[in-house]
Amino acid sequence: MKKEHTGFYNVTESGLEYKHVKAGPSPAQDKEEFVENFRKGFELNILEQKKQELVFELIGCDASFANALRRILLAEVPTMALENIYMFTNTGLLHDEVLSHRLGLIPLDVDARLFDDIEEGDDATDRNTIVFELKVTCPAKPNEEGKTEDSIMVAEIEEEIVSRNLDLERSILAAAKKSAIETPGRPYTKHVYSRDLVWIPQGDQEDRFPNGINTVYDDILIAKLRPGQSIELEAHARRGIGKDHAKYSPVATACYRLFTEVDLLEPVYDQLAEDLVHIYEPGVFELVPSKQPGTRVEAKVVNPYACTMSRNYMRVPELKKAIQMRRVPDHYVFSIESVAKQNPAILLAEAIRVLQQKCVTLIELTAEQQQQQQN
Repeated sequence: MKKEHTGFYNVTESGLEYKHVKAGPSPAQDKEEFVENFRKGFELNILEQKKQELVFELIGCDASFANALRRILLAEVPTMALENIYMFTNTGLLHDEVLSHRLGLIPLDVDARLFDDIEEGDDATDRNTIVFELKVTCPAKPNEEGKTEDSIMVAEIEEEIVSRNLDLERSILAAAKKSAIETPGRPYTKHVYSRDLVWIPQGDQEDRFPNGINTVYDDILIAKLRPGQSIELEAHARRGIGKDHAKYSPVATACYRLFTEVDLLEPVYDQLAEDLVHIYEPGVFELVPSKQPGTRVEAKVVNPYACTMSRNYMRVPELKKAIQMRRVPDHYVFSIESVAKQNPAILLAEAIRVLQQKCVTLIELTAEQQQQQQN
């Protein structure tokens, strides 16, 4: 059953124009009625789910609700990241501050829900801190067999990648192979990668994480060293949110758009139908056999979610007349792309949990304020 709306944003050549269709329902008289109306009209449907991407739709809510989820996903869902760097030795070209900043941006393959928050003044424990160690030195020359330590490491990693049959692009694999620069007549350069960070278990972490805690990607370049240069440091990871620093943000993108409703007001046949399907709005329409005598095929709407609202079809007068596009004010298509290996569905659930807690806090503060006024 198609939901009735009070108005739509009609898609025109110049942009969007709001058109009022009918009067809306009377406003809720109290909070119980408002909540009940929201429950009846609200829907959340999963449209597409991949390893690091989630696309879902929100129906029956306004922009404030969708934007609240977006902002929470960006800034208030906790993750783990390297925060405190204890530098013992750094004779490379990168300053301590720059090196520490680069380390902080390396994503860690660990669930932040398994750790506690650490407040100012608290001691670091195995429940709130992850410890990594980095000890690297650039050798003066390759080993006796004519191979450098890095070239041996690259061969091992490449073999591991093939054995795990990871779905990597060729460009990414090629970049991972470039572990060192060995140019005749020039000093050997050692590349320091995220794989050089070694996890040091604390307390019972070895039992809690039998598979270990590692960085998500092994080939993130941290620094470059020349012969004789070295880096030795200890890095402590803690729980945080994107509001404190962008390195804690669990998503690469979290965005939404209004759903576009696409209708054919008149049938579109043959060449115009083919142009519409393959050129103007690919993915939205498909060709089906036509039942109209003298025509071969006609266009049919199959996937309005794929509509990009390009409006290119409006260049053709016949198509402009035959197609109606309008955006639904209370229907949002939401996309989440998570950082690292975090499941975007879990991130969405965590964002809703944070929003619930905000609502509870607001209700408690309001009740407390009302109590004070009565006294």
